[in-house]
Amino acid sequence: MENQEHERWHEEPLNELPGNEPELPEADHSAPRSGKLRRLFGATPVIMIMVVLLLMAVAALAWYATQWKQGVAVERVVVSGASLIPASDLDKRLARFRNRPLEEVRIDDVRRALSSEPWIGSMTVSKELNGILRVVIEERRPAALLVEGEHYRVIDTEGFVLPDEGVSSRFHRLVKVSGAGRLGSAPGRGVNRLNEGDRQLLFVLIDAFAAAPHAGLLLSEIHLAPDNRTWFSVAGSPIRFVVGNAGNFKEKLKKFEIFWQQVVAKKGIDCYESVDLRFRDRVFASEPESEAEPAAP
Repeated sequence: MENQEHERWHEEPLNELPGNEPELPEADHSAPRSGKLRRLFGATPVIMIMVVLLLMAVAALAWYATQWKQGVAVERVVVSGASLIPASDLDKRLARFRNRPLEEVRIDDVRRALSSEPWIGSMTVSKELNGILRVVIEERRPAALLVEGEHYRVIDTEGFVLPDEGVSSRFHRLVKVSGAGRLGSAPGRGVNRLNEGDRQLLFVLIDAFAAAPHAGLLLSEIHLAPDNRTWFSVAGSPIRFVVGNAGNFKEKLKKFEIFWQQVVAKKGIDCYESVDLRFRDRVFASEPESEAEPAAP
């Protein structure tokens, strides 16, 4: 008996020691997870079938669209934005694209077909699935008329010199420009261009005349000259009004308008040979040389 009590006393403290609590059964967390996996894998075949069917439909549509495109030919070439370029010229350049398969028509080929047309500033080319080849053109805008002896060409708003193929007759207020220096070339455009100095001076003068309504209405010709000797003339008068190549042209044109109204209008449009407007507070006018009287017999 004594041994049994000793064993019981010895065993009881061991059960109370930390870490010797009776082990509890672990919670089974695998059951919900396995349920989700079963649902996922159970639905996967359906999803895979739907994805495969969708991919097959997309591939079929792409194949059908490709076959359909190859069967579409260019039925019409539609050109818009051209008013200065004769329609017959554009039609001749683009005729070779008609009835060709739309898929075989290259945008760059269409651009090259029109690249030599000087009056085209920019263009947009697009192909439409209904068999239309569409070309939208932005033409150059005339600004002045370059006079070279008996030959006339048009200067556009960027200083390019373009052939006058009936264009100037549609713009009655184009100012004549003479005395231009050596023209520069415009690579890739097939046209010439005013040199930078003439270009800057001309457009500054044109802007100044646009801001002076009375002077702008009278303006007939601008003569570009080196060494600060640029001048202009007005319709019906032989007087050269010298404005130079620099300075405040708007102020000079104000002096011109005052001088014209107070002096020329009273004395006559041929009363002077030249009028110098280059000085700030003064106007210098030179009278034409009188013809020498014939000697008496």
